[in-house]
Amino acid sequence: MDYVDTHIHLQDYKLNLVQDIVNEAAKISVKRMFCVCSVEEDWKQVEYIAEQYPQIVVPAFGIHPWYVDKITLGWQKRLRQCFMKWPQALVGECGLDGLKENMPQQKEVFASQIALAKEISRPVIVHAVKAVSLLQEFLPFMPKQFIIHSFNGKIQHLPPILKAGGYVSFSASILRNPQAKEIVNFIPENRLLIETDGPYQSISKGEEQKPKFLPILLEKIAVWRNQNPVSLSAQIFANSECLINGK
Repeated sequence: MDYVDTHIHLQDYKLNLVQDIVNEAAKISVKRMFCVCSVEEDWKQVEYIAEQYPQIVVPAFGIHPWYVDKITLGWQKRLRQCFMKWPQALVGECGLDGLKENMPQQKEVFASQIALAKEISRPVIVHAVKAVSLLQEFLPFMPKQFIIHSFNGKIQHLPPILKAGGYVSFSASILRNPQAKEIVNFIPENRLLIETDGPYQSISKGEEQKPKFLPILLEKIAVWRNQNPVSLSAQIFANSECLINGK
């Protein structure tokens, strides 16, 4: 089976070298990793990683809602330049976080990134924590393709996301959701993705989450969906390729 990790922060690992993470992932047939930025300081690091592993690493450049207060003048122009250099790059991680108090600034920065994504026809990786209802006002303005990263909300939040063309990606967080089985079965097969969010969201205290978790997560989701893991893995990989290729 081939796997794709649609959300990983390779630049953030402290206990493991990027080379070791990529090599370990290759041994279990992880063929793609979407390496996601959170702040502008990440952009050059992620560019370097993507240059080192061009067949595996797909970069995503953006500003995470936690860090919108760190942006500096001209950030939009510099972000645009990243995408001109990387034609397969995604926009993100960007979005809204209801646990933070600066929602007006979050919305402004998120709207700017959505507008750029739509202009240059790139998928968006969306962070929406305690903010799925707030996200609805942005759905009409989304580009053709977008990913709700690490979904762990309620099933009633999903219909408008799917109607707007969204893909839904699951990480370890879904394992703690009491509605998990119903949620993963609600997602059409061609909109389903999985991720680690590594090095974050480890299921083992004190460890960094790594791509080796993907087969565990896939198997659990396959059981919930009463689906063959091999065919499900193939479908998820095909979904990720559609995002990269803009189809």
